[in-house]
Amino acid sequence: MAPFPWHHHHSETPAAPPTQPPPGAQSPDEPAAGWDAITAVFAAAYPGQEPTHYGTVVPRRLGGPDPLDGISIYRASDPAPHWHYVTYGYSNLYGEADRPSARPGESGFGMEMTLRLYDRRALDLSVTPPVWVVNLLQNLARHVFTSGTPIRARHHLDAGGPIALDEATQLTALAFTDDAISPAIPTPNGTVAFVQAVGITGPELADILAWNTDGVLSVIGQRWPFGLTVLDRAGLDEFPELRAQVLAGVAQAAPFVPRLAVESLKVSGTDEALTIAISGAALGDVLAAAEPALRAGRTLLLCGSDCALELAPQGPDQVMTRRAPTADRPGRLSLTPDGLRVLAQLRKQPPGDYRHHTIPDIVWHMTSTVAA
Repeated sequence: MAPFPWHHHHSETPAAPPTQPPPGAQSPDEPAAGWDAITAVFAAAYPGQEPTHYGTVVPRRLGGPDPLDGISIYRASDPAPHWHYVTYGYSNLYGEADRPSARPGESGFGMEMTLRLYDRRALDLSVTPPVWVVNLLQNLARHVFTSGTPIRARHHLDAGGPIALDEATQLTALAFTDDAISPAIPTPNGTVAFVQAVGITGPELADILAWNTDGVLSVIGQRWPFGLTVLDRAGLDEFPELRAQVLAGVAQAAPFVPRLAVESLKVSGTDEALTIAISGAALGDVLAAAEPALRAGRTLLLCGSDCALELAPQGPDQVMTRRAPTADRPGRLSLTPDGLRVLAQLRKQPPGDYRHHTIPDIVWHMTSTVAA
């Protein structure tokens, strides 16, 4: 999925103080079977617990600015103290479907988002859950509602920066998996799955592109289980045994072409010379993601709004392929891992045009980061 700088958005949800979650209906005359079905899953997992709840002042269906009607937060102890967040609003919460199903039989987008944030203080009743996660979840939803594309297990998303701006963290992306709290549930409005967001580092996102989401999350889970988001954790690169497992997975992965959507990508020129225009922040993310994929011998497809570009591993004959994109085929550029590592330094440069002697017929046109 495309990089999504949600830290440029500020949800209005946290402005209101937390409240007790409503039983579902916003009025006695408004049925809320979808809402109640979600609540029942968490009430069974956390019996007798009243969660902290952030609700929107004006629901989206009545013209409010926030896409979700609410977010509830539970205190969990297993496998370590953590906050368990769950959204209300991706699915159809009320008696009459307020949006079409993403797939036949699903309720709305067919999912609700969860996140488990590790916090050793989570079981202390005097401590309140961090509000930045509420902002993050609302803005993830804004991204989904704007694009019309639901987030599914095994998807991934680049934040373009730390997922928590006021915290010291290496986590700059999210991977998504099925929340262990429950398989997809039936509701009168269709099925709803619980998709859990897991904070990951930039190198771990690159590993996912070179291997797959399930494989990388399973390795992370050996040290940080249950899909916990642990803000102060180190990345897998700090643990040689775990890193070796990832590299083994990459080496054994079935051939496929990973796709990476970028906000700003334009390719112009001829087969003899290309100009590749891409936003500065996106270029760094692209190169970090491409290096392990090319090292594993796989092509990476960059998808812009109006063109696509294949980054391919350079062959043993050392002949570089340059192919300009057309209406019915992507452009193509072959690169060595060494060349990619050199180009990665471009993300530190100001906007402008850059060349490198390893690929002299390519101009990298750096533009300012696209603001959300």
